[in-house]
Amino acid sequence: MKQSAEDWARATVVPGAGEGTLARVGPVVLLVGSTDAEVVRPYVDHALMVAANGGQGRQLVRGYALMLSTGEQSPGLAALAPHDTGLAVFVDGDAVVMVGDQRISGADSLAWVEKLVPWPVDEVTVTLPGASPADPGSSFRLDGGVIQAGSFVVPAGDTGSGAMMMAAPQIDTMGVPAEELLKDDTADDMEPVPAAPPAAAPATPVDPVWPETPAPPAPPAPEPVMADDHAGHDHAGHDHPHQPAAPAAPAGRPLPPPQADERVEFQSVLINDLDDDDFAPLPIVDDPSVIEATPGTPREEVRGVYCKNRHFNDPRQLFCAICGINMVQQTPVLVNGVRPPLGVVVLDDGSVFQLDTPYLLGRDPNADERVQAGDFRGLPIIDQSNQVSRVHARLELRGWDVVLIDNSSTNGTFIHVPKTPDWQRLPSGAEHVLVQGTRIRIGHRTLAYNTHAGGA
Repeated sequence: MKQSAEDWARATVVPGAGEGTLARVGPVVLLVGSTDAEVVRPYVDHALMVAANGGQGRQLVRGYALMLSTGEQSPGLAALAPHDTGLAVFVDGDAVVMVGDQRISGADSLAWVEKLVPWPVDEVTVTLPGASPADPGSSFRLDGGVIQAGSFVVPAGDTGSGAMMMAAPQIDTMGVPAEELLKDDTADDMEPVPAAPPAAAPATPVDPVWPETPAPPAPPAPEPVMADDHAGHDHAGHDHPHQPAAPAAPAGRPLPPPQADERVEFQSVLINDLDDDDFAPLPIVDDPSVIEATPGTPREEVRGVYCKNRHFNDPRQLFCAICGINMVQQTPVLVNGVRPPLGVVVLDDGSVFQLDTPYLLGRDPNADERVQAGDFRGLPIIDQSNQVSRVHARLELRGWDVVLIDNSSTNGTFIHVPKTPDWQRLPSGAEHVLVQGTRIRIGHRTLAYNTHAGGA
């Protein structure tokens, strides 16, 4: 039986032995190819944040993509979380994810791999390099927390209703700050259990022994109640005022002394008594679509149409890009006008660049003579992987189109068009007209093209 989105949050996660770290936080399952607490901590932090926000796969994928695009080296990881229409899978490095018969791995990719597997899904198996696949019939499972593991399996249709033995989590993630999840001594706890000395061959195979969580300290015993003159008889017949019990201070931490009320001086005045200072009015800025080009900064003119509110638009659009009014019912009249910005490109670190001029993209585009001459604007792409050329690609504005051109780069320029499954590499020197939602990948950095224009 396959699993739906509702089944995923309560599905059984069976761990397998290996040199990695397995974390389960709500509906998020994460396997990192390292047992170093300092390496694992940021990935678990992001899983905690995604789970706290509802465990949506889109947020999981975007966060890890940003981390890997700005980090120096990845230990390799696989992360899974539910999305509205399918299971979001994020893989980096040599980790292998099997969803039914579909194999997903980052081994053959220049960067990471992200997939959305439609609901319902079959059995899910995740394995790190050098580890053996987890046994679906094992008596261990992970309901929440962080343990050492090299693989895990989510059996199809198994929601953990059967009697199984829980793999003791090394860290309880519920209600614990992210900083406390992976302390320095966690690395000691995550060491593999030392092998027992050789003994006589057992009659039956023994399941692997997982690290146990140290028992929490016992709560302090309550202080003995001192006997008074009322001990041993009924209090109902006595007329004593009720004495509310004072709150007890936490053990080992005295209560702070009560603070005196602060006296605040104030003075009442009439508004008419205030000085009539002269205030300059705020400047009035016209709509950016109808601002005339300032002298000395010529703007390209194109053929377009005006909506009834006098906003200049692409004649191919059905709705005004400024006010959103429907332009189908009006008779289009093509006129020349100054072209407004054609949208923005958003870098994966949140930087936004307005497309009102052509751009050169690369490691050091500002040194190019075209930028120094003012024909282009530089957009630096900083990537620690050394896969970005000095001038890697460029964005040109042609009429009402934004065109991406590969600058014969060594490592190529990749695009992901909406409603298509995979990334595509542009041929060297090739061009591509961007549409709303197109993503661009240069090295390990990602940009997204967005526009507010209505559909054609």
